[in-house]
Amino acid sequence: MELIGGRWSYPILRELMLGPKRFGALLESVRGITPAVLTSRLRELSQSGLICQKDELDPAALHAYALTDWALTLAPILRELGRWAQSSPVRSTEGGLTPDAAVQAMITLAAGTAPSAPVRLELRLTDDRVASGGEHTYGIEWSRSAFRGERGPLADAPAVVRCDSSTWAQVLFAGLPLSASGAVTSGDEATIAVLIDTFRTRIAATAEDSRHARDTRLG
Repeated sequence: MELIGGRWSYPILRELMLGPKRFGALLESVRGITPAVLTSRLRELSQSGLICQKDELDPAALHAYALTDWALTLAPILRELGRWAQSSPVRSTEGGLTPDAAVQAMITLAAGTAPSAPVRLELRLTDDRVASGGEHTYGIEWSRSAFRGERGPLADAPAVVRCDSSTWAQVLFAGLPLSASGAVTSGDEATIAVLIDTFRTRIAATAEDSRHARDTRLG
């Protein structure tokens, strides 16, 4: 915890979990951090062996930061912490999520459940809190055996969803109707519906488990 317990360590590591980012992209995605603090935290995380500058490995990736192989082994630990946080009775959903954070949340909450039919779709997420955020593309594949969410397009995707990342998280995890989200969809609507329904069922089950545990403690 000495290595990752600082205020800014977790969000920085989370934003690098799906791949390298440049300093400017990190500054935009780690909400509230200043350039000076980000510089300091990147230096400390580098000295701890958790991140490296990507151009050390690939000269074409100038000034991009990446997780080391050792840091990548934190993924299951951070996702387990995310699942634990999801069951909090006082958890706030305010503040929104970056595109990477929204996909990370999907990866976290997909564990231990499976859709009624295989899901393959392409997500194109924006962060409407950031004027220059642009569109971020992810390939999503979900079967009974595994969930995969990675940066980049999905070949021959049968469905595509374009949405603000925070709003997309509200659709999946807070019951916001897709029709009220401003999302633009194309392709197989049934695939999109299966994805949304599976996450909503998982969230409802988690909430029920939390209520039961709380009632047991109080009763």
